[in-house]
Amino acid sequence: MKQALSARFYAPKQDLKIEDVGVPQIGDNDVEVQIKAAGVCHSDLHTINGKQTPRLLPVTLGHEASGIVTAIGKLVKNVREGDRVGIDYVWSCGQCKYCLHDKDNLCDNLLIMSSSAEGSWKEIVVANSRHVHKLPDNIGFPEGAMLNCAVMTSYHAVQYAEIRPGLSVLVYGLGGVGMSLLKWAKIAGVSEIIAVDQEEEKLRIARREGATSTINPLDGNPVGEIEKLTQGGVDIGFEIIGKIETYRNTLASVKRGGKAVLVGMCWEPFPIHVLNDLQFREAKLMSPADHIKSEIPEVLRLIETGRYRFGDAVTHRFPLRSANEAVQVLQKRIGNPGRIVLEP
Repeated sequence: MKQALSARFYAPKQDLKIEDVGVPQIGDNDVEVQIKAAGVCHSDLHTINGKQTPRLLPVTLGHEASGIVTAIGKLVKNVREGDRVGIDYVWSCGQCKYCLHDKDNLCDNLLIMSSSAEGSWKEIVVANSRHVHKLPDNIGFPEGAMLNCAVMTSYHAVQYAEIRPGLSVLVYGLGGVGMSLLKWAKIAGVSEIIAVDQEEEKLRIARREGATSTINPLDGNPVGEIEKLTQGGVDIGFEIIGKIETYRNTLASVKRGGKAVLVGMCWEPFPIHVLNDLQFREAKLMSPADHIKSEIPEVLRLIETGRYRFGDAVTHRFPLRSANEAVQVLQKRIGNPGRIVLEP
């Protein structure tokens, strides 16, 4: 069996093991991809820190990937050997009631790379052709990797929340997903974008990307500041961090009849006073999950036509053998990281 170097998770709060693992034989509908870039995401930290437990153990981590097709099954029609491709990490069956109704992110047989399926921090990935798409010519492999998570997750969130021109929007947290969501809000033509983060460099970038106001919560009460700026709250508040405090602040920052969209992954129970927090204010609490397949061609077109631009989102690159170092850079915020990629 062919072998591929991989960064493997065995147990929480331990270094990943860099080791060779077998590469599956491709089936009739499968695609073999030589990985050129694999993103390091905060979601990976949730696994490493023990907040979530993969269904597979050990498992190769990583769920953002791009590369070159090196082999295809005999029934594959959408890509050819030599194509530059991205790999979607949401692996759905295409046959259950959710998949048939364009809700494949809720698939009855859902597999997620790095949790219930092998991940992308490896030299070679084999995936069903259903989850492989060609990359636009105007982006590189690092951007092609991060679009599968940060860009797609944020796009799904704004579609799910039914964002539209003229609304006011809060983006609470400016990591990869938050910064991408800010760009989608600008593209959608919203009238006001308020960005919140504790890092001044991220706030500077947010202003450059279209935020009309920025707030550092270390300077005071962000909810009070948002109320002043908007005279009562935003139409839609997107929380991207995944903490009780920021969930609470986002919900408190939407106006009566507004929407609080919880995108960040929080692993603790979130207490809600239904009457005061929701019913008396007729507010909506929403929770998008990943993205759906039908959104991928839409995003690829917007990238290809230049409407969505990555800019300098990728700040750090590491070889696969340095996966543990890359994790520490993100974990400890060394060198003010934006998006980090591994390059096998």
